[in-house]
Amino acid sequence: MGKKSKKIKSPVAVAASKPTSQEVVLGDRVSLKDLKSTSYNGKLGVIVSIPKKANDDRYGVLVDGADTPVAIRSQNITWMARSGRKSTLQLREERDWMISHTERPREEFCSADQMAMMRMMMTMFMTEEQQVALYGRTIDPMPNFQNELMEEGGGLPVGVDYDWANSYLRLSFENASANPQMFEVVFKSESYKPEPCDIAKRLGSTHPTQLDWYLGGDVVPGCIFTKRFAQPYRDFFRHSFSNQAYRKEALLLGTTHVAVGFVDLGLLLASTLHDPPKGREGPLHFLGVEMSAYAVAKTHVIWEMLKQTHSSEAHRDDHIRSITQVWFSSTWEEKTETAVNAALAVLTSSKRDYHCDVLELLNHWANALPFPLAKARAFIANATKDSFSSIGHLLQKRDRIALAKYELSRDFGIKDRAAYGNKLMFDCPDGTPPLENDETVFSALNWYEVMDLVKSSSLSTQTLVQAAEAFASAGIRKIASWAAEEKVVVELKCSSVQDVVEFISSRKPWTMSWSNICDYVDYSDFHQMARRCSAHGDTIHFGYSMNWVQIVFGVFIFDFAGPDCVEIRSHIIDAANKAVQESYTRLGWDQHLRSPPPTNPINTTSHHCLEYLHFRSWCDYFFGIARRDGPCQVGNVEHAFSSPLSRTGASTVNFSWTYDADIHFNNIADLA
Repeated sequence: MGKKSKKIKSPVAVAASKPTSQEVVLGDRVSLKDLKSTSYNGKLGVIVSIPKKANDDRYGVLVDGADTPVAIRSQNITWMARSGRKSTLQLREERDWMISHTERPREEFCSADQMAMMRMMMTMFMTEEQQVALYGRTIDPMPNFQNELMEEGGGLPVGVDYDWANSYLRLSFENASANPQMFEVVFKSESYKPEPCDIAKRLGSTHPTQLDWYLGGDVVPGCIFTKRFAQPYRDFFRHSFSNQAYRKEALLLGTTHVAVGFVDLGLLLASTLHDPPKGREGPLHFLGVEMSAYAVAKTHVIWEMLKQTHSSEAHRDDHIRSITQVWFSSTWEEKTETAVNAALAVLTSSKRDYHCDVLELLNHWANALPFPLAKARAFIANATKDSFSSIGHLLQKRDRIALAKYELSRDFGIKDRAAYGNKLMFDCPDGTPPLENDETVFSALNWYEVMDLVKSSSLSTQTLVQAAEAFASAGIRKIASWAAEEKVVVELKCSSVQDVVEFISSRKPWTMSWSNICDYVDYSDFHQMARRCSAHGDTIHFGYSMNWVQIVFGVFIFDFAGPDCVEIRSHIIDAANKAVQESYTRLGWDQHLRSPPPTNPINTTSHHCLEYLHFRSWCDYFFGIARRDGPCQVGNVEHAFSSPLSRTGASTVNFSWTYDADIHFNNIADLA
């Protein structure tokens, strides 16, 4: 009996069924198949080790959602990676490496014990007269918000690790007790000079040309570095929600609004909707363009949940609260888990043409189990840094207790009890950028409006956090009503804006929002791109810059380094503290916020003093570049006043403009 001839497989089939070490490399995405243990069949994962004799010639595969890798033979792997895709670990390492060049190591700072000793010595041995002589004022003791939380606030949120919370609150309290006076003394000394990492962070660059400009000695306050090097947006960033407060804009029915780099639906949450222009009708078409697949996927979920809002008032309140939790909270209640799964079921069963990375996220979330609360608490602890605590800013005890609970848990909008972690925040496929450190809802929500709720509340027991929850819920309720009445249609596109300019132009946008895209593109290229997007005319643009300070000299206190500027630095500090106090008093915040703020004077001197001297000059330069290629009219320019509880957005400059010579901005403010 003759031998049976073997069926010869094509090279393509061989490569698909039995990849070699050259074809599958570390970081590649793979799916698992034909395993005896069926629990892993069909699962996706990432290659974390390649075959060696020591591991029986198997690949190490970290299956999505697992904590440890499994050993898999090559014939049980199907290669799925896209070229150039990095693992989440690689992205985290890149982010941490960049941070290490602009942040001082923790070891260089005083420990909580050392700071506590200095605080006690000042209390015991420094008289009020000596305090005035050294600091220019007496120092009001910082309330011990750690004790307040534990003794009067009901203790820690459920599931928060006691040892970590104790360490975090203790160091946060000592930092708040020492600031700003500890650093004021440093800046007022003749020997002060900035460290190299301070300069690198201040410039956002270590490029020799920019360093020569900054350190050359011939720059004066207001000088602008015109040889700017635009650095593209880093792929290791991932925002759960905007890190810049949503700005109230006037949007019109019957028009198209294009939101570039939208992150979430915050523009709709903050804005007002008005009657259509003459000759137009129908809903507002909201076209979101965003290159972050995570932001697009999460926004799909939130928009689907908004459309599913129940008409019944009782169910409606629960559903609005669920959307608030999905959008802003690290955890959610059991009802929210059900609502999210319902939205994901619709999204994954539809025949929409999703970007492949967006579809991967949606499918992953749809198949994910409820995320354990304990793991969510651990994620938050790992992403929370004591140096960014804002608890000490608050004068009211109830607000300090509420903010302490929020910082320890990042729970938001929870009415009863957190049941699970937010799986959209924590349970993502490998290759998704890591969770951002120190995210806070107070970066996203309009601080003025939240404080208006605090001041107008008839409930003396309402906390600042509760006011923020009420503001967010009211905005979400508004969008839900627009969705129910079909006043707004949302379309999302996962793409860089450079790749869809002609597509945007074909939609003839009435308004366009640009986030801070201009910070990551050459200014000339930005204006040319924006002009092309609005080639059909009738378009008003609005956006903002967060990084303009990097190329303007004189907006940081350490731009005035050296013994010759010691009096200037002292005057800047005093002027900034006075400006803060006057602002808080004028706005009615002086009963709620500590002044001067317990933060490094670098922040107050820039945000409340020096930046106001030069931001308009930068705007003139920015829009002057636009006018080289044609008409450009500026509607308004304003320096933002961000939340003192946010670590981002305090330097932001907002602006609106148009390239259409026939548009006039005379009454545009009346619509807002």
